[in-house]
Amino acid sequence: MTSENKKFTLGIFEYLTIIFVVLKLTGLVDFTWWQVFSPKIIGVSIALIEGFIEGFIEGFIEGFIEVYQKDKKN
Repeated sequence: MTSENKKFTLGIFEYLTIIFVVLKLTGLVDFTWWQVFSPKIIGVSIALIEGFIEGFIEGFIEGFIEVYQKDKKN
């Protein structure tokens, strides 16, 4: 068996979420829970939008290649 060294890193959205949760639980800020988790929600939203855009572009390119190959055969 091979052991892989996987490095887990946190991004800015994760750090902000952790900081906001700690501040909320200690009572230092009066944020709603939506505000506390908004960095995580924003990060997930950006990832989903990026995935949709990449999927659309990939599908468009694959469709273009398929049409080009059909035209080339004829």
